[in-house]
Amino acid sequence: MTLLVIRSNKRFAVRRSVTLRGGPPRRRGGLMIELSVEGCRISNADSNAYTVEQEVTVELDGGEKLPGFVRWAHDGFVGVRFASALRHVELANLLEVSRPPEYRVAVA
Repeated sequence: MTLLVIRSNKRFAVRRSVTLRGGPPRRRGGLMIELSVEGCRISNADSNAYTVEQEVTVELDGGEKLPGFVRWAHDGFVGVRFASALRHVELANLLEVSRPPEYRVAVA
């Protein structure tokens, strides 16, 4: 049986090392592999360390911090919904630095 999932926002494949901070002094690394205007998916994460609705901050290597909360966490993955949606220009800038040059495309 095929399951149809309707997403509210387009997701983009990315590959960027991040730090996921979830309350003092928790700070763990991971790899952001999907990004949308409302959130991201992080792999290589200690998913057992996070709970649904837990406040977290996704810290990028450039110093940017994206506050949000955990939507789900399992099997080494963590889904984060940002506290406020990214503007399209912010999304475009993050995509520009989070993808190899051959995969960089304009965001519509």
